[in-house]
Amino acid sequence: MIALVSGGKDSLYSILHCIRNGHKVIALANLHPEIKSASNVHEDEEEEDIDSFMYQTIGHSVIPLYEEALGIPLYRAPITGGAIDTSRIYRHDAAEQHVSDSADADADETESLVPLLRRIMKAHPEANAVSAGAILSTYQRTRIENVAGRLGLVPLAWLWMYPSLPAPAERICDPEAVREAGLLEDMAASGCDARIIKVASGGLDDGFLWENVSGFGVGGRGVRRRVVKGMSRFAEPEDIRGAVLGEGGEYETLAVDGPGFLWKKRIEIEKVESRWGDGGVAFTKLRGAKCVSKCDEEVGITPSDVRRPALLDEQFAALLNDISSVRDGSNVQSEVHSKDDICPSSKWKACPVHRQTATTWTISNMTAPEAGPSAGDQMKSIVTQVQQALKEFPQPRSTEDIVFATVLLRSMEDFASMNSVYVSLFKKPNPPARATVACGDCLPAGVNVMISFVVDLGPRATRQGLHVQSRSYWAPANIGPYSQSMSIPLGEKEQTRLVYVAGQIPLEPASMELATQDKSWVEDYSLRATLGLQHMWRIGEAMQVNWWAGVIAFLTRGENIQTQALVAWELWKKIHTLPNDDDEDEDENEPRFDAWDIKYGRQTEDVVAQTWKLPDFEVLDTSEVSVSPFLAVEVDQLPRGSDIEWQGLGSQCGSISLEDHSTKTASIADGRYKYTCVEIREESNLADSLAVAMDSLSLKGLSQAVIYTSKRVPDGSFTGQIVPCRSIWGREGKLLAAGIVFQEEIKTE
Repeated sequence: MIALVSGGKDSLYSILHCIRNGHKVIALANLHPEIKSASNVHEDEEEEDIDSFMYQTIGHSVIPLYEEALGIPLYRAPITGGAIDTSRIYRHDAAEQHVSDSADADADETESLVPLLRRIMKAHPEANAVSAGAILSTYQRTRIENVAGRLGLVPLAWLWMYPSLPAPAERICDPEAVREAGLLEDMAASGCDARIIKVASGGLDDGFLWENVSGFGVGGRGVRRRVVKGMSRFAEPEDIRGAVLGEGGEYETLAVDGPGFLWKKRIEIEKVESRWGDGGVAFTKLRGAKCVSKCDEEVGITPSDVRRPALLDEQFAALLNDISSVRDGSNVQSEVHSKDDICPSSKWKACPVHRQTATTWTISNMTAPEAGPSAGDQMKSIVTQVQQALKEFPQPRSTEDIVFATVLLRSMEDFASMNSVYVSLFKKPNPPARATVACGDCLPAGVNVMISFVVDLGPRATRQGLHVQSRSYWAPANIGPYSQSMSIPLGEKEQTRLVYVAGQIPLEPASMELATQDKSWVEDYSLRATLGLQHMWRIGEAMQVNWWAGVIAFLTRGENIQTQALVAWELWKKIHTLPNDDDEDEDENEPRFDAWDIKYGRQTEDVVAQTWKLPDFEVLDTSEVSVSPFLAVEVDQLPRGSDIEWQGLGSQCGSISLEDHSTKTASIADGRYKYTCVEIREESNLADSLAVAMDSLSLKGLSQAVIYTSKRVPDGSFTGQIVPCRSIWGREGKLLAAGIVFQEEIKTE
């Protein structure tokens, strides 16, 4: 892998995590300010750093020493161009214009990375990944991901959202640790030496210059306590962890030493001079930088000593423990359903259904069995169909307006051929969120792919997306053609938003492998069910969801399906349990700002000072009911061989009303949007139950109708999306004949 280095603490510490996670660093890459004429520069004096939106440049004269200090080849190039595209998400159209091997002075400064990385890849063809030290900056992360994607490199951002992740066990056990400086504490434990070389915050003065902010022992902790105290005077409580790390530009650092498995030598500076700029800025001038040998007696730190965040947040670890009675089977009923009549669905034909409201347009049950038996060929025909439908819409739309897709396959073996065609639909950043499951022979005869789309009809400028493609400890990376989430408002100026979250399977984010602890199947399954739910939760928090409208837990078929369904239900129920009045109001969510925006004073009207809570019981208008709609659906296969996939619809709203009846639950956001889950019991007549359910609706505002069923749906009895399943389970682990989800936009006078 290639490591992007700026000289700052984060990019160098990120390399330690690359090694910790099994990557081999083969080259260092650095972008620096263009060198001025030698006649204009005094001997042994560094030129001024530039005010780059993207790169740290102060201390750049020391960077050449990293090749000797780390024993890794270093490649450098000048930064050309400026911050032309200053949006948080780097636009694809800007990227397409600049793909040459040479830098362009008129291009965005991000494009300076392209020729540099290509030069390294030519010298090291084995390079397959690139790492960066992004922690909270969406601006920085998305630009590196954009470039990495175009060059076929896997982006690595191990520190992404690190301040909000659960503390490593070693730090928890350290009574002297400075809590607010968590990442700096972990750096210190790895033997890092990062010196402050610039301060630009009222909380820090020139007395902090050249202090070791990641130093080990009492002295280092003293510096960190001083930084925390200084930042506490200016940063909001929920933002203090980002400020202590310098994520808003409060200070910048230069790494000069680290553990011996990476640092072969340390960097020594003979003379450090303090200088002052406008607005309280103070910085250092470094003279006589050189590499010196390290003591042979130095205590060795190994890659395994590099601290990694715990897999589960404290909330979800407690949740896993709370369902122990379900895991050991003591709460599992003896009811076993008959599978004699399961999946006669192959005899039905999928009929496309269109629904349109003021906000969305849904296209359900798109198939193409006439294209041939290949899933790839069927997908090509579906692509043509959806493109034509979008073109013929009264106000023509494009695939850029699709915000969610449900992909049903006959077999997961068809995933690659389907996906290779599916990706051609989306060329812009933030493709739609997606859920993919395999239904086996429950699909209609000849159908190997069936897809349903949700199209946003609102202004594109009001749409928000989350597409984290970097490998990290936060949540699974989405390298494929789908985003973790897409958010749309109910109306151009409405504060109520719907948040579509992609199906989440329980991959360990660092390894991207299914989580396991080599215990009994029920214990391993319970861990995976909890982890998958945590992924959905973290995405929801990042998208400012404060209540879940409802959730579907997809489960793979097996002998213990009822226990699987009951574990999923118990997790969902317990996490929605109303807190006791005397519970402490713990606030451990990540800060809701983009550090790069704050640093450069841009888009301040978009900065959200409030820390979002999920679920936020303060928006609940009744204390009698607190659990949102839930269904568990048994299918044949899930991606990556997972046994559970959580797919939720979130809401961002000011109030939530919940309705709870014997066979129906509903959540109503701000009186404008209603998500209803209807349970049709196993003993019910499906045709009669469907008729009753459909008659009870005001179809004018119905934006989506989805039925999950193991029974054959009578022709013409249901006009909506059909998901054929092996079995369906409702609240409390009850077996159902079908579950129906209705989503309605409620018109207000």
